[in-house]
Amino acid sequence: MVAIEPKPLSGASVRRAGGESGPGGRGPVGRLRARFDWMPYWLLAPSAALIVLLIGYPIVRLFETSFQVLTLDQLFSHKTIWNGVDNYRTIFTSTSFWDSVLRTVLFTGACVVGTMVVGMAVALALSRLSRLVRGAVSVAMVLAWAMPPISAAIVWQWLFANQYGVVDWVLTELHLGTFQNFDWTGQNALLAFVVITMMIVWQAVPFVALSLYAGITQVPQELYEAARVDGAGAWALFRRVTVPLLTPIIGLLVILSVIWDFNVFTQIWVLTQGGPNGGTETLGVWSYVTAFSANTFGVGAAASVVSMFLVAVMSFYYVRVLVRSGEVR
Repeated sequence: MVAIEPKPLSGASVRRAGGESGPGGRGPVGRLRARFDWMPYWLLAPSAALIVLLIGYPIVRLFETSFQVLTLDQLFSHKTIWNGVDNYRTIFTSTSFWDSVLRTVLFTGACVVGTMVVGMAVALALSRLSRLVRGAVSVAMVLAWAMPPISAAIVWQWLFANQYGVVDWVLTELHLGTFQNFDWTGQNALLAFVVITMMIVWQAVPFVALSLYAGITQVPQELYEAARVDGAGAWALFRRVTVPLLTPIIGLLVILSVIWDFNVFTQIWVLTQGGPNGGTETLGVWSYVTAFSANTFGVGAAASVVSMFLVAVMSFYYVRVLVRSGEVR
């Protein structure tokens, strides 16, 4: 019989035998090291520093300005006059401020409802088109969605111009009335909001429609077949199969649309500048006019802080929905 002498343990074997982590990192020491792995933080540090520099500093300055009396005199003389919460007291006791908040809420609701209804209809249509037509429609929608807001506003301003406007010419040629020199955005605030809402929906629908279409493609066809066997029609399939399975996506899109539409400024300013007679002044436009037209930068900053707080609350809810839906781990 040949005696086999025990082979001496190597350093790695001793460490693994003693409970220290090897390459697999299963021991308590390995778990401790994995817990304090700084590599992800080092990788995120550059982007975090850029965010703090580009966003954090302006936010701090905005908060600081909201507690100051800041006009052109103080701005050029570099004098700082603190007035506590007087700026917030001014906006909270201003009727025009609360009117702008109400307009913003109603405008946001109209834009979100219109975007979701039209976006769902377009998504359902995409699911029934041929591949070639669907590709062409998708490219057209992406181009509309990618258009800068100021460019889109200028295009719509030209479409609804009171002189030589395309919409006025088409309606007149169709004998739907006399629309020559008809001012869509300068006579009636409701008409102006209708035009702005149509423009916002037009530019927001592509993102919503393509997102919903992507969700529709993931619905198992077996569910539709089973529902058809039970006698379900098109409306029942949509209401009892499609909508319940798309509920997480619909919820996220609604929250995103609320945040985006609440902050709309460029399109309103290009088309109406808050007119006629302040009838289209949303919260963003009111803050801008108060700060730069009335030269009361402190009051405008306070209004911007309130707006930012409302958006932050909605964003927090959006992140909670993302986490609960499993999109963020």
